[in-house]
Amino acid sequence: NNHGGLVPTSSNRGGRGGSGKYPNRVGAPHGGRGSKGNYRGGGGGANHHHHHHGGGTRDGPHTGYVRMRGLPYQATKQDVLDFFKEYKPDESSILLTYRVDGRSTGEGYVMFADPLDAKEAMTMHRSTIGSRYIELFISNKEEHTRNVARSTPPLR
Repeated sequence: NNHGGLVPTSSNRGGRGGSGKYPNRVGAPHGGRGSKGNYRGGGGGANHHHHHHGGGTRDGPHTGYVRMRGLPYQATKQDVLDFFKEYKPDESSILLTYRVDGRSTGEGYVMFADPLDAKEAMTMHRSTIGSRYIELFISNKEEHTRNVARSTPPLR
């Protein structure tokens, strides 16, 4: 009887120590609230965050359109062409978007002749233009079209 009582305690203790605690902390949905806060703030958090919004998908069907984020303020279409030169971007499709006050948003869009080229171009994620890391996300025609209007600095 005594022996029977020992087994659950030891397995319990094992679970609470290593294996039970860890998965929780990594995933953080049920971990302490503190760890979730840190998680989101950290570098990984940003990506994590994006995934849920559909605002920054990095996997899915490639349509030939790519959204860039983190472009230097003074980036030009030529910079984008040079960045993607091995992947045959369509020069006329390059959009660099601006805010209402005329400042660059640091975002841009580009279309590739072939969706496969776009898929290959995604390997440039986190490469640099100047000193800035450029993040790449899958875009689409609708999003590209919607941003054409924002791709010229507003007239003052």
